[in-house]
Amino acid sequence: MNSFENIELFIFDCDGVLVDTEQLANRVFIEEITKFGFHLTSEEAWEHFPGSRFASCIEYVEKTNGRPVPPEFADIYRSKTASVFAHEMEAIPGIRSVLDRLQLPKVVASNGPTAGIIANLRSASLFHYFQEDQLYSAYTFQKWKPEPDMHLHVSSALQVDPSKCLVIEDSVPGVQAAISAGMQVIGFTHDGRNRKLSPLNIPTIDRLEELFELVPLAWHSTSEYLSFP
Repeated sequence: MNSFENIELFIFDCDGVLVDTEQLANRVFIEEITKFGFHLTSEEAWEHFPGSRFASCIEYVEKTNGRPVPPEFADIYRSKTASVFAHEMEAIPGIRSVLDRLQLPKVVASNGPTAGIIANLRSASLFHYFQEDQLYSAYTFQKWKPEPDMHLHVSSALQVDPSKCLVIEDSVPGVQAAISAGMQVIGFTHDGRNRKLSPLNIPTIDRLEELFELVPLAWHSTSEYLSFP
C-alpha cells in the first residue's frame, strides 16, 4: 500500500473513528425498538446503521417491519443514548496515540449534531485534543454525508486544497463524501469487522496505529512520543 506524503490536514469522523458510539447506539436502538414490537437484529444494525442519519435508520426499520415507528421513539432513544454515552463511552483503541503524535492540523467532521460531538468527546476524554472551532457538524450545513458540502467547507475555511486533505472514515457515506470532495481517504475497518468498506477500492486499516506507517510525515518523532500508551 502506498504511503500518503502530501497531506496538510486530517479530517476525522467522530462516531466509530474517535469514539466507540456504534456498539452502544445499536444496543440502545435494538433494546428500545423491540419494546414497541419491532424486529431488528444486531447484524442488521451493524450492516445498515453506521454513518447513517437517524431518519434513515427509522426508515429501514419501518420498511423491514411494514409499519411506522411511533413518533415518541425518537425522544426515548435520544434520552437513553445520552445516558449510556455519558456513562459508558470509550475512545476507539489507538486514537490517543494517533492524536498525541499528530503534528498536522486536524478537525472533526461528523453527521451528528455539534452538542453530541462535544458530549461524546468529553465522555471519552478526548475533548482536550480539539478546539470547538475544529468541530464540524452536518447539521450546521443541513447537508449530510455522502454529500461533500461539509468537507468542502472545511477545506475552504482552512485554505487547504481538497486533494491535500486526508479523511479517516469507517462508514460508506463518509467515504463517499470524501471521494466526492476530491479528498484522499482511508477506511477504518474495526479489526476487519466492517466489511462494507471492502468493495469501495480505497486503502483500509484494521487498527488506527497503522496510520503511522501510511502517513509517515504527519507525526512528531521526538522521544516523548515514541512509546505508545
